[in-house]
Amino acid sequence: MKNFFVGITIGIGAILPGISSGVMCVVFGLYEKIINSITNFFKDIKQNFKFLFPIAIGVLVGVFVCGNILNFLFDKFSRPISFVFIGLILGSIKIVFNQIKTHKIKLSYILCALFTFSLSFYLITLEKTSLINQIIDIQNNSFLILCGILMSAGIVIPRS
Repeated sequence: MKNFFVGITIGIGAILPGISSGVMCVVFGLYEKIINSITNFFKDIKQNFKFLFPIAIGVLVGVFVCGNILNFLFDKFSRPISFVFIGLILGSIKIVFNQIKTHKIKLSYILCALFTFSLSFYLITLEKTSLINQIIDIQNNSFLILCGILMSAGIVIPRS
């Protein structure tokens, strides 16, 4: 039951602005175990399924049920809800940094972080120009596909 409720929280994190489900997994201390269960799923199918299934069901419930609730809250109470999420993000920084302290920081990690930050910044500035509208029309939404791929990669980023 605990993993079901954790899954709901992870699902909510997937739809919240500025919060990723990967960070939520780190906060709950399940990130490594989930990654290991997924990557080694066929080595012990029964045990991995038993662990992942309640989390997956919880994620689905979190996304679909809480998505409508969050939509309503953003429509009616936009500013207070935004500050709640800013507080959640700022509050989770300490937990993530505590996780980092247990691992050695390598130059490759720093370079990857700088690269992804630079790419994200570039995409944001590109979005603000009229050039992006021409690119999207010409390339059949390939820019949006690229953004989706990068967003999906963001779920796995906390892995060290």
